[in-house]
Amino acid sequence: MMNDFKEFLELPGTPQEQEWLKEQLETLSVRESYALAAVSMGYPPEKAADAIKSILSLPDCTLHPAGSYEDLGKYSQKGAASLPEDVLPYVDFDHIGQEFEDEHPGLFIGGYYVEYPKKAAEPAYSGKNAFLPEDSDWSVKLKLASPAVPEGVWLRLPGYDGKMAEDADEVVLALDELRVKSLEDCTLLEARCILPEAGDLTKQYSSITDLVRDGDNLGYVLAEQGQGKAHWLDKFAAALEYEDCRTLKFALDIAQNLHCYEWVPRDGVKEFAANNLRTYHVPEELIQSGNIDLDAYAEDLLESSGYMEAGSETGYLTRNGKEFVRDFTAPAQQDVLKAVPMLEKMSSQAAPEDAAAARAAIAEALAGRGECGLRQLQAAMESEDCASLEEAVEIAGRLDSYEFVEIGSFREKAEKELLEKGLDKKVIDRCVDFTAYAALTHEFESIYTSGSTGLYVHGNEAMSRPEQGMTMQ
Repeated sequence: MMNDFKEFLELPGTPQEQEWLKEQLETLSVRESYALAAVSMGYPPEKAADAIKSILSLPDCTLHPAGSYEDLGKYSQKGAASLPEDVLPYVDFDHIGQEFEDEHPGLFIGGYYVEYPKKAAEPAYSGKNAFLPEDSDWSVKLKLASPAVPEGVWLRLPGYDGKMAEDADEVVLALDELRVKSLEDCTLLEARCILPEAGDLTKQYSSITDLVRDGDNLGYVLAEQGQGKAHWLDKFAAALEYEDCRTLKFALDIAQNLHCYEWVPRDGVKEFAANNLRTYHVPEELIQSGNIDLDAYAEDLLESSGYMEAGSETGYLTRNGKEFVRDFTAPAQQDVLKAVPMLEKMSSQAAPEDAAAARAAIAEALAGRGECGLRQLQAAMESEDCASLEEAVEIAGRLDSYEFVEIGSFREKAEKELLEKGLDKKVIDRCVDFTAYAALTHEFESIYTSGSTGLYVHGNEAMSRPEQGMTMQ
């Protein structure tokens, strides 16, 4: 069934259109080949622009496993299986299939009926000096081979049909073409991921089935984009950069833990600075007066708070210390010196042997604490104005001497109590110093607010300097 559609490259068109077609046809999957064969037979392209439109319509085509009108009639009748055996010979499935074709125009290709897109949408490419669309609605492309087809065929993820990865039309059609029964019977020749940060997929997986599942997961993650949250894609790209991501599994973990990162879009830096001033009760009139250079103040504030500017220059990002749940990668892969912004900066300026010693000592001190321990360490280091890896190791060794309070949950609880006591919401927002209130209710003599981790910190002076602290060996 496979067709390389070389005739498309001979259609009249611009050099850019020809190059676009060449790139798309190079990795055309088996499913896409079936759909494109049907579309091009039903609507023969006369120029390169027509062929481009045909390829862009492929996601909207539906494939039904039916090689004849009779098969199509049986397939379309979902309840046919419940019919009594003795009535089946009297059912005109051939006519039912023809009726289905009338309602759902398409074409038989091989053992499938390719149903054309239900509605003619606005063309994604006009062909008149228009920008050629990016091929961005995929996550992973795999070239699989078998003894019967050693040259291989392409598989494109995610599948279009919403089925489980292994049951998707993309996979079923590829296996049929390769004449094998399972993905594990295939050989992986080549793998491409839409995320460069995912690294070389061919070296990351011993099971093609696992790779297909993860590629499918990534496809749905990218399609949902945090259920439409603003700046989701920019934040995700920055988080991949921040974590120095190099595997698909780590990319999936980062995608489902984006709440563990604070993001300031480039067009929001002034508001970031203004919000910080509001926490110090700076009058709103002064903030909005123009007498404070909010851009310059924001730049210093972002740097001191451990924010990294995204390479794409779309904004700034840092870890906030919330628990990072790993469903795809093992915690052992985490480097404590990279997990805490202050430590990462210090380690980059330290000798390699000193950084290695600090890494081992801090990891030992935080053993069993998980992401919560990293978050508390960062907050404690900020409260102590930590300036060296040696000080960081000492703080990690006495982390139990600090008390930590979740700012968000405390403020929510305190606000509820004050409202119950009759205070007005506006009065609470404008007049209540929640930091002082936290110190008062917890009987802290002193308190530090760690905005980057969302924690209040109190150091117990009686315990802060034990005779024996952990040191770098």
